[in-house]
Amino acid sequence: AVLVRDYTVSGNGYYDFTALMTCQVTEIDLAIAIGADNVPIQYHTSRTRDLSFTSTCTCDTDPGTDATDAPTMADAGDADTDSPSPAPTDGTVDDVTDAPTADDTDDTVDICGTAELITGQILYVLRDATNKQVTISLQGSSDQWFGYGFGPTADGSGMTGAFGVVLTSGSSTDSADMAVAQYLLNSASGPGTSLSYGTTTAQVAGSTVTGSLTMAYDAAAEFDFTDFLTCQVDSIDLLAAQGSGPNMAVHSLPVGGQTLTRAATCTCSDEPTTTAGA
Repeated sequence: AVLVRDYTVSGNGYYDFTALMTCQVTEIDLAIAIGADNVPIQYHTSRTRDLSFTSTCTCDTDPGTDATDAPTMADAGDADTDSPSPAPTDGTVDDVTDAPTADDTDDTVDICGTAELITGQILYVLRDATNKQVTISLQGSSDQWFGYGFGPTADGSGMTGAFGVVLTSGSSTDSADMAVAQYLLNSASGPGTSLSYGTTTAQVAGSTVTGSLTMAYDAAAEFDFTDFLTCQVDSIDLLAAQGSGPNMAVHSLPVGGQTLTRAATCTCSDEPTTTAGA
């Protein structure tokens, strides 16, 4: 893919390439992010920051202050200029406010686990270490309800006793109103006891639905994420299920007895206090 644009673009947050293109600087800051697949931009699976891009261009004239015909960088202190301010000052992509980014809006958010126990139905577990919050993000097909369960179960590879987070619709045929639901799962009286923790969001775009639950590590009495997100344990019990329609009913595809392993990039700089045995 190729993007062609002017060195400067009117509007808040657009990056000013004038300095690089007119040889006033030879290097600019760079960051790279990669997603899980080719669906609309969501949480990145990996990223690299604090890189640099070095120009191989040359300029026929010196673009210094005496070159009156050469374009110059926008003067942030000049009230008469219509050009946006130049490059981000901290070397990150966070300052590009109007362009889509790979969830780089908060450096404290790390992807601590991903899973795809059912093809196309993806789980992300994200950590905001500063605020001690976990975000459980689900992404997949809006044609069926689906969800993931956390923690050990009373029936082994079943689901009873796990903390479940599900994307489901109030209609058996219409996925437009799909939302995040939470349960203390129970095989005998499925889906189980309805719960309500943290804040939830859900969005349907075409055939893809994305939903998330954000709460404190220990908000859910049914499962405490503290040990997993503070590196006291390396993995937690995990299960998944999906149905045959958007409204939650008896599952058509359960996957139990699995584990979610913490990502190698999800590290802990301080020794936390364990909740094990609490």
